[in-house]
Amino acid sequence: MTRALSPEQLLAIADEFCAAYKVRIRSFPALAACAAVPGARIHGVPVCGSEREAGLSLYDAILHLKPLTSHNTDFAAIARDVYLRWADG
Repeated sequence: MTRALSPEQLLAIADEFCAAYKVRIRSFPALAACAAVPGARIHGVPVCGSEREAGLSLYDAILHLKPLTSHNTDFAAIARDVYLRWADG
């Protein structure tokens, strides 16, 4: 079962990233939508079959929804890696 990521957890990652890369959050709704992806379920069944798939889906969501003003590809990679380390622990 994949672990859910809260919007506040992804916001914490984004805050650190934004400070380091000198960018801003473009869309809080997009950020919240991205956070929902790893733990998404339909009728109680996880939509991601593994933590790895959930991390890749988070990466993909960030690329498509572009929650930051720039550097979304870098943010997606960092968010994926942080998620995978957190989910593994």
